[in-house]
Amino acid sequence: MQLEIEESMNVVEMGEPKSEKSPAQYHQMWQKEMDAANKRTRKYMRQGTQVVKRYLDDRQGNSFDENLGGTGPSKLNLFHKNISTTMAMLYGNTPQIDVSREHADPDDDVARVASLMYQRILQADVEPSGEDLSTILKAALQDRLLPGMGTARVRYDMATINVPSLNPQTMEYEDMEVLDYEDAPIDYIHWQDVRWGWGRTWREIPWWGFRNWLDKDEVTSRFGEKVASNLEYKNQTPEGNNNRDDSSDPDQKDNIQKAEIWEIWNKKTKQVFWYSQGAESILDMRDDPLGLDGFWPMPRPMVANQTTTMFVPKADFILAQDLYNEIDELQSRIATITRAIKVVGVYDKAAGDSAGRMLKEGVENDLIPVDNWAMFAEKGGLQGVIQWFPVQEIVGVLQTLQAVQQAKTEQLYEITGMSDIMRGGATDQYTSGGTQAIKAKMGSIGIQALQEEFARFASDLEALKAEVISKHFSKETIVKQSNAGFLPEADKPKVSAALELMQSPDIKWRVNIRPESIAMVDYAQIKSERTEFLMSMAQFVQSASGAVQAVPGSLPIMLELMKWAMAGFKGAEYLEGTMDVAIDAAKKMPPGGEDKGPSPEETKLQIEQMKQQGAQQKQQGELAKIQAKSAADMQALQAKIGGEIQKIQVDAQRDLTIEQTQQQNKMLGIAKELEATLAEIQASTQSSVAVETTQAQMDIALEQERHNNNMTEIYANARSRGE
Repeated sequence: MQLEIEESMNVVEMGEPKSEKSPAQYHQMWQKEMDAANKRTRKYMRQGTQVVKRYLDDRQGNSFDENLGGTGPSKLNLFHKNISTTMAMLYGNTPQIDVSREHADPDDDVARVASLMYQRILQADVEPSGEDLSTILKAALQDRLLPGMGTARVRYDMATINVPSLNPQTMEYEDMEVLDYEDAPIDYIHWQDVRWGWGRTWREIPWWGFRNWLDKDEVTSRFGEKVASNLEYKNQTPEGNNNRDDSSDPDQKDNIQKAEIWEIWNKKTKQVFWYSQGAESILDMRDDPLGLDGFWPMPRPMVANQTTTMFVPKADFILAQDLYNEIDELQSRIATITRAIKVVGVYDKAAGDSAGRMLKEGVENDLIPVDNWAMFAEKGGLQGVIQWFPVQEIVGVLQTLQAVQQAKTEQLYEITGMSDIMRGGATDQYTSGGTQAIKAKMGSIGIQALQEEFARFASDLEALKAEVISKHFSKETIVKQSNAGFLPEADKPKVSAALELMQSPDIKWRVNIRPESIAMVDYAQIKSERTEFLMSMAQFVQSASGAVQAVPGSLPIMLELMKWAMAGFKGAEYLEGTMDVAIDAAKKMPPGGEDKGPSPEETKLQIEQMKQQGAQQKQQGELAKIQAKSAADMQALQAKIGGEIQKIQVDAQRDLTIEQTQQQNKMLGIAKELEATLAEIQASTQSSVAVETTQAQMDIALEQERHNNNMTEIYANARSRGE
């Protein structure tokens, strides 16, 4: 039974027999397929457009769905921040393409040289020039995080030129077509410019279409003048064509009229069709132009929230839109209430305009006259004529709304996985390195699947380009673009065999292509790994030297072991060729050649070098001790100085307190003396109370002024002594 299932699956993979139809019949067939595909993806396309607008906070106008956009004058766009953070974590730097032997076999030198040549060609896409790999991957990743699907494709471009050449038969010069250049560019595909056939999973997809917008000159160059004159041309918009579901800004239309042409790859029949809705028949059809093993010219797209019910993406935002909208609604209320919190109230107009002028015109130390004070006082003063706005109740509502919004934000972070990221980064200086490493690891679990999917997409994209290079590039082009002439001398003789391997079906079993780095690079980890490798190699060499002396003829074996260990490390490909030369030289050494001990002169030189190294180490140790002692003395001196400063501050504060107490006691004594003097004056001079009272008050005022001056001088002196 199992064999029957496998045979039936193989039949499906081989494809169906090509049916003989006319161009008009093919056009009708693809018209029905495209209509059905548009219906299946209409909701996804509409929601994707709205999600992109939500990311950019472009939520004005009736064209936006209120279920996604919410209402209110103020919004809190957490969606933009979450997506930006996720993109930064997934794509922290430009990826470095790593091409290596599939199983790191140390003896498979042909595959190693082929990997080097592949890597040199593919790495040219990574360099920041024009539409490079970095730009394409970022655009595809953004499409995956926003509308829900990101994809890109590989093409094969070539051009020829006519070169005069001598015909040996006619002895005349004739134009000969010669290859000018070859290229396998990678194109970013906008998420609106794809359609696909009915299928529940990626394996079941029968066809995939790419939309191209070509002006009349481009159509004429590609399909001919007759086809170009019969097509419909219109203004391209960011969201595609001008149908009734299109919500794009009319000001964003392209001013050049273009034809909408679909390039449809039919996996069942291994054919490619070019279709346009306004044409009467299919524009063109060809058998599989690339001949790739998987047929598709693009890797499996990055699809959000895919299920086995139907192959249709679902944007991540849709699953959390209720929380986003609730947070926006709370933010709108918080903004409205915040604007309402102000000092405002009502007052009794019959009491006059004094109460209103108090807030409008009143300044510090200013009195506002009241026309009828008796009536004003009879009504209870300000309390009786003014009723203030209940600010306390509104502030309580505001605090409640802020607490609810914080709770909703935490729920949103749990749903979107941002809480895992924040927990991974929540560390302090007293946390151990192991604990921080565990937190960082646990914090990345929430997006690890997406990170692996993105790495898989980038790897498959470069693998497709490598396959196009293998199946379509000439050997001369591969050698030229890989700059194989500058490989290590030990590897140049293997270039011919590597070219044969690159253009053979066995290449997929012996060469692996993957991005070396997509997320943020941990340079400390890379340094640690390389240091550990060098230390291990040093220990190995030290141990192997004794074994080589004890067992004559074992040097090639030890070098082979070293080469085997090096094969598992990135960048070792350049060293392995040199290692091969060393192994060959070791094998050619006469028996016992490596068993000879050092000469007396060499032994003496080694002893002198060891003495010098010992002296240097001793000097370094003494220097380290001096530096440690100096650091300890400096810390002790700083501590002593700090204690002296603190003691001075305490003494100054104590003196200031004593001085203040003395001055207060003196003031109390003066006040008592003045009271006694005033009492004596009042008792002895009843007849001249008014005159003497006035004189006493003047004396008191003068005495008070002298007292204030004395106090000011005393405080100033005390403050200067405290400083």
